Amino acid sequence: MAVAQHGDHKKLLAEIMYLGPAFLFAAFASLFYVPGFLDIALGMLTPRQIVSELLFVVFALISLAALARSIELDPVWPWRPEFRRVMNWLLGRTQ
Repeated sequence: MAVAQHGDHKKLLAEIMYLGPAFLFAAFASLFYVPGFLDIALGMLTPRQIVSELLFVVFALISLAALARSIELDPVWPWRPEFRRVMNWLLGRTQ
């Protein structure tokens, strides 16, 4: 992938497509967290707490899946060859 060598930054930004949703869904998950959920007996939970905790679990799982996909595909992680090429290009190093 020679994106950074040609200076086409729009393509590079378009390829970072899984990291943003990971943070977005993590933010959504934090909105539905029920403090002390594991310490509350199941019979004492209100329907609102159950729905809130289910939404928390769903958004947290989506966030983790997006993060895993980002680690696999996005060029922003230091162990990816695309990252090294971009850093070498930014720092003016020859390859």
